[in-house]
Amino acid sequence: MAETTTSPLGKCLVAVPILRHPETRRGASRARGARVFAGLASAAAVAFGGAAAHAQEPARDPVAAEALFKAGRALVDKGDDAAGCPKFEASLALNPSASTQINIARCREREGKLATAWHDYHRALVLNRETVGEQRRRSLEEVANKGIAALEPRVPKLVIVVKGAPAGMEVLRDGTALPAAALGEPLPVDPGPHEIRASAPGHEAETRSITLAEGETTTVELTLREAAGASTAKPPTTANEARGGGAPTWAWISGAAGIALAGASVGFLIDDLSAISALRENCRDVSGGTYCEPGYDFAADNARKNRDFGLFAGLGAAGLVAMGVAVYGIVRSSDEAAPAPAAVAVPWIAPSGAGASISGSF
Repeated sequence: MAETTTSPLGKCLVAVPILRHPETRRGASRARGARVFAGLASAAAVAFGGAAAHAQEPARDPVAAEALFKAGRALVDKGDDAAGCPKFEASLALNPSASTQINIARCREREGKLATAWHDYHRALVLNRETVGEQRRRSLEEVANKGIAALEPRVPKLVIVVKGAPAGMEVLRDGTALPAAALGEPLPVDPGPHEIRASAPGHEAETRSITLAEGETTTVELTLREAAGASTAKPPTTANEARGGGAPTWAWISGAAGIALAGASVGFLIDDLSAISALRENCRDVSGGTYCEPGYDFAADNARKNRDFGLFAGLGAAGLVAMGVAVYGIVRSSDEAAPAPAAVAVPWIAPSGAGASISGSF
């Protein structure tokens, strides 16, 4: 019998800074600032509202999940993947587990979706952290690692290169937008046909189709040419821009960083709740202490719970600070003719917490 004491997660109140801007003569500018603030506040509300929803923990049905898993296993053993594999997916939705994810990976592998199967095996390793029992956890880890190792040389890789990439360029692979950092990198894809499309304002879009075989690495180079009659002249400066009324770039960067930090804090809260759920499932209060199931590593989940909550609170507070700085900059730039203040909120993360530093002149 293993004993430990866990502290339940209490309610957390996060203070939201309210910025009050002095009265100005330009009512339109105040209205614009209010709209910007409302947009950023809505984004933060979505992030923290999602966290509150997760705080109630999604409903699980392990009994139904087990029944679906057995039904899927019976169908797959008979060679009926078309009917059996969806049973595994339904089981995973009701109760995520490493063993179910591994069976889904094998289904994808038999379908020839090698990159998808490779991803599913990796996801199984993540889910395996919640598996109860050291021996079973090691067994599932070995199965997943063998699956990954077997697929590595078979998974095709596609490298997309755009020469002289213009501003505002968008690259789609099979209809999904790729970030700029993904260009030039060998990205795993399933064998078979793929479509790559690149476009940018004032340029002719280019589309390329390609079919990849197992184990093949192929590079696709695209070149965007200016559209006929496209003007390269800079649009005339508006009166508002001439007065310096445009929102400064640093304000938008600070606002985006604030929203990103708020989203990251939600991720840590979800992981924190997962650790709490595992502790509650495997431990219970008894006379004289707390009893945990044999083989359950309560210390690891307890440490994860404490670490994740600290990061959730720190990143959330840093995100709110960054968004507040952004609103200040946008509202001030709307009301003043002087150049925008050189200030920026820089987020930071440390093992014991997180925050944001504000530097510059106001």
